[in-house]
Amino acid sequence: MPVIVSLDIETTGLDPKNDSVIEIGAVKFNENRVLDEFSTLINPRKPINSFITNLTGITNAMVMNAPLLVDIFPQLETFIGDNPILGQNVGFDIGFFQRYGAFKQNPVIDTYEMAAVLMPSAPRYGLGSLCHQLGVILSDAHRAINDARATMGVYNKLYEKLSQLPIDLIAEIVQQSQGLSWAAELPFRWVLQDMIKQGIQPKRVLDKEGGLLFEFGKPVRTKPLQPDAELQPINVDELAAIIEPGGAFSQYIEGFEHRSQQVECSGRLVTPSTRGSI
Repeated sequence: MPVIVSLDIETTGLDPKNDSVIEIGAVKFNENRVLDEFSTLINPRKPINSFITNLTGITNAMVMNAPLLVDIFPQLETFIGDNPILGQNVGFDIGFFQRYGAFKQNPVIDTYEMAAVLMPSAPRYGLGSLCHQLGVILSDAHRAINDARATMGVYNKLYEKLSQLPIDLIAEIVQQSQGLSWAAELPFRWVLQDMIKQGIQPKRVLDKEGGLLFEFGKPVRTKPLQPDAELQPINVDELAAIIEPGGAFSQYIEGFEHRSQQVECSGRLVTPSTRGSI
């Protein structure tokens, strides 16, 4: 697995244009091995309200002599480099650095987006809830470095779940995510690459025109989509029933997990040559 930087920030509020960063935490890691950490309080140059103090434990006195974000930012840029940035709802964290024009070229990975696909029946997808469901330790929540460490742990647990999916399903998800700027695509692609290196190959599924529905690294040979002559309204109730916990989508994912568990319980050795057909 490539080097990834798990990033978390605490702020005076939710608006990147009007609110300010008060703490940064980042963990550079490779799989389960932590390579380095970055942690600092930030002087927001504005008062921290009581709600934020009660949530984070960070007071105005604590940040009074802390460095300004503009002064500490070059160190953060050097720490992250061009590595992928991981976060829980990572767009929020990166949004506070957009005024500096930073991290626009860094790939991003969102544990929220990963969990929404890999844990379709989860009751909630907040960091605390995911830690509880996946057995990841989260102590002193809403402190940036602790949340960054927990996000790393959640990511590794989700990556394990991802690695157990059938290669055909992973290949189809990768294919369908192309061009969508989906913040969970990268780990799916990495797992697919690893499986192919191991000799596991997805089935060559053809559409009715004879083109490949998906084939890793190659374009899909299908006719361009054409809009219907008459637009059909979306059935909101039907769509909600499909994606809600217990719906068709979650049953589809859980069915693969159930069959994988059956294979493991049967005592049969799953090898690269057999895994692709499970």
